[in-house]
Amino acid sequence: MIEDLKQTLQMPEELYVATSFNLHFKPDGTITSLETYLYGIDDKGKLKTYLISYDGSKSKRATVYLDGSVSEQDKDRKKLQPMLDILKQVNLEEAVQPWGEQEYGLIYYGVRDWGNDSTGIICLDLNEGNQASAETGSNIRGYTVSVFVPGKENEITPKRYLAASKEEEQSGSEAMSEDKPAAINPDEEFQFENGDRFRLNVADAALGSRYYTLECSDDGGINWKVVNLDPFLGQTGVAAGIAFIDEKLGFFCLSHNGGDEAELYRTDDGGKTTEPVQLPYSVMEENLNQDSPFDFPQMPYEEDGILKMVIGQGADGGQEVLYQSEDGGISWEFVMENNDLYRYGRIFSKRTDVIEECIRSGIFTGTCI
Repeated sequence: MIEDLKQTLQMPEELYVATSFNLHFKPDGTITSLETYLYGIDDKGKLKTYLISYDGSKSKRATVYLDGSVSEQDKDRKKLQPMLDILKQVNLEEAVQPWGEQEYGLIYYGVRDWGNDSTGIICLDLNEGNQASAETGSNIRGYTVSVFVPGKENEITPKRYLAASKEEEQSGSEAMSEDKPAAINPDEEFQFENGDRFRLNVADAALGSRYYTLECSDDGGINWKVVNLDPFLGQTGVAAGIAFIDEKLGFFCLSHNGGDEAELYRTDDGGKTTEPVQLPYSVMEENLNQDSPFDFPQMPYEEDGILKMVIGQGADGGQEVLYQSEDGGISWEFVMENNDLYRYGRIFSKRTDVIEECIRSGIFTGTCI
């Protein structure tokens, strides 16, 4: 399938996984679904992206969305080729046969950090072509392909095939260095100043949407534990932000329809429980433009004991409004429209109240004319 896609789309030779590579298949090896977002640099130095979706129950064709946006940070940990190298050494039919289920899955994120938990880990030496063993008590890390039973990950331990490549170990890659942790994707992970982290981790994916779990780490991202199996309360989409005001109060954003709209969720117990945030209509929305609604909240932030949040229009437009909350994000009120801001240092407005609010809130710190 990968080779067919490469040839049809003229994809770059070196590809990277932007999110994950999530594939489901039947016991006879028939692929039933595939969700992945790949990217690479072509021979002209141009970034190319490929959001690939395949559902065998609906069509025999895969859908590929081109020319998306992606962060190239930490790409040395997200190479696609190690996944293919690992799968060349794994007999999937023998691996899943003892489980006796009707559907299986494999998922790949690139390099994963397992800490000293070797549960389900099967190390493969890609240089020698032999199976190796995980060193108990060490920081287990490497390119990992997990094979699992969808929906039964907690009942049936996944088999995690980890590449113990000597070439990777000796490369001294900064992205895999103990002293330089992986860059954080602000849409999926949040880090406090003390190094504690929360992240939204993809649990399953289908047709461009994803189910997430909420996880936390108190050792800088070496070990993770699940805090909430369903922080978005059964809703699927694509994570569009995560931020915590303190260890208890936090917010998560889930986008839909290719980034047209998004929902905000709130927790006040460190993620154990969540609830959707209900936003009132603002002054600007009294005559709501159905084609360009303000329905894409950005992450709330605290200023002088008050929470503030900018809400945009997502893929529908570029205008924004500002809200604030004085009760920890339970209720929000409209403050101002941000359309009077000229982002390169000037405000063109005769409304002194807008200018004063811009300066007071810190949104604008330049020169007023």
